[in-house]
Amino acid sequence: MGLEFDRALNAAFIAKLKAEARRDGWWADVLADPKLIVAVRGTYLNVYWRGQSLFRVESTPSGLNVTTHEKYLVDPKLASQVTLIDRDFDISSLAQKGFIRHYEGPATIAKMKAAAGLFPGLEKTGCHEIAVRNAGVIDCEIAFPGRVLLDDGADDRHAPRVDIAALESSAGEARLVFWEAKHYSNGELRAENGLAPVLRQVRIYKKYLSENREAIERSYTRMAENLVSISDMGWKRQLSPLIADVATGKRALTIGAEPAVGLVIFGFDSAQRDHAGWKAHRERLEQEIIHVRTAGDAKNIRLTT
Repeated sequence: MGLEFDRALNAAFIAKLKAEARRDGWWADVLADPKLIVAVRGTYLNVYWRGQSLFRVESTPSGLNVTTHEKYLVDPKLASQVTLIDRDFDISSLAQKGFIRHYEGPATIAKMKAAAGLFPGLEKTGCHEIAVRNAGVIDCEIAFPGRVLLDDGADDRHAPRVDIAALESSAGEARLVFWEAKHYSNGELRAENGLAPVLRQVRIYKKYLSENREAIERSYTRMAENLVSISDMGWKRQLSPLIADVATGKRALTIGAEPAVGLVIFGFDSAQRDHAGWKAHRERLEQEIIHVRTAGDAKNIRLTT
């Protein structure tokens, strides 16, 4: 069964975020940007831009500990030439002007976004576009603690990790649906013989969800409360009313009788979409996965099933 799934923040952490929101600083600027994704992680939270964590925030006895990766602090506006002398680059001036040394409001976040934008691949970028355009998204970059063994006996060495979790209305409840997102070019969508690798991924996710149902439902109910609390701090991201309904107890959050794991495919043109070889692969995927969403541009993906 592995470690218990628990990604919600405690009340003390939320209180510290509320206090930070009242200050004129980085957290207020994050809340004012609807295109940043705030993902809670139990003992910390991430602020994502295209799959890159611009901020990692932990709660400590003395307050909030906020960090970022050093590669996001290289000023993207650098334009000067650097001289090569024998085997040495003359970086004396670069050391002084090459790094973002002070946080100066939204302009600094814009620079960090530009720097972070150099690193994500096509799938990370696509997942971000989907998350910011679907108000029911409650989580992303979701690692399931522990391992899952399928009936084939193969042992997966890494913890399962699914891309997106979203809520949708179902018979008066809020159903939690997970989504694996793939770019059209990803070979895991295809298999000449046997199962495409993505199908095995989906089976792993569904088994984990079945085996850890109560802990996951409990954690995501508390996460809905977290997101509503963050929204009340002035967060500009639009949240689905379902998230508020779960947070206030108007609706129960459920995985459902059968865990729902869908597949999102994006990043293709009309010729690729209509290619006979791809159609055959897609038909095999749709035979096993009920919920499949496709769009040439990830910005056009709508997750509601």
